[in-house]
Amino acid sequence: MLISEKNQWSYLSLKRNPMIIKNFSPYKIVKEALGQLKDNERKVISGRFGIDENRKTLSAIGTELKLSRERIRQIEKDALRKLAGLIVKKDNDYVSAILDSFANEGGISTDEKIADLFLDEHLRSNKDEFNSLNLIFLLIPELRKIEKTKEMEDSWMLSKISKDDVVKVVDAWITHLEKVKKPLSLDVLIKAHPDHSKYEMTFLSELPRISKKIVKTESGHIGLASWPEVNPKNVRDKIYFVLKQDGKPLHFNTIAERINEQKFGKKTVIRATVHNELIADKRFVLVGRGIYALSEWGYKPGTVCDIIRQVLEGKKEGMKTEQIVESVLKQRTVKKNTILINLQTKKYFAKVGKDSYKLR
Repeated sequence: MLISEKNQWSYLSLKRNPMIIKNFSPYKIVKEALGQLKDNERKVISGRFGIDENRKTLSAIGTELKLSRERIRQIEKDALRKLAGLIVKKDNDYVSAILDSFANEGGISTDEKIADLFLDEHLRSNKDEFNSLNLIFLLIPELRKIEKTKEMEDSWMLSKISKDDVVKVVDAWITHLEKVKKPLSLDVLIKAHPDHSKYEMTFLSELPRISKKIVKTESGHIGLASWPEVNPKNVRDKIYFVLKQDGKPLHFNTIAERINEQKFGKKTVIRATVHNELIADKRFVLVGRGIYALSEWGYKPGTVCDIIRQVLEGKKEGMKTEQIVESVLKQRTVKKNTILINLQTKKYFAKVGKDSYKLR
């Protein structure tokens, strides 16, 4: 058998660190097992799983070995069966650790997350370690791979968990979120669907990672992936996200900085792009020199003069200067003198008495 040293693999206390296994190198395990296969079997597995080389299709490997695509498929099947006997056995501590940890975490995880969960930090960026970990998972009969679809990310889950259950829970949440039109906490969603309380909280909390239709916000709430305020995709949505998150008007330079701090993607957003998008989208209102707010906060577009006219609209007796200034400052981030100068525009405003103005 492959691993002769009993207790070579030990894992940390689940309470202290639920998944990472000490001294665990999937690559070393797989490489040792591959050495016990026939040449063609080793070449097929290495190519198919990207171990010591890039991943290859059945056809590409077939061309390389001068064998048919179907023959390569059969070799792969036979090799995986042999590897399962060499790598996955009941007395392997690391297999038990993987299964225990999966159970402890709700029985489900995205493919992208497993490196962080199961590998030591210095191994996480190693392609061979990650691909070998995937291969080991595939060989464990108690685990099942969920392939990427339009609705779900590449994932792993315990075989006893039903994929249909995942879909039903997520669909129920989506229907509820569409109705309330705002992100909700996991507790609120479960309260709205009492039958979901039969599932582990760790399982339910992982669903936003698995599903492409829902996401978890920084505050821990769950919303629809299609909502720009929780899952921004283009620059305009990212601007909206930042303003919504801050809850107050910001200068376009600050907005650009916040977008880059969020690390939505690999590309750095430049200030000029942010400024151009702010000008072009009606969701954003210029409220001061380079300062923008969301129109949904009650801000209206226009110059300071336009805002004064809106304030005085319908006020036949006029308003005191201080009242006008106070009302305009709720809409614009400008100096008091800027408002007073605009009040001198005789085309629009007439002075009434000592300290009041009305529309002309």
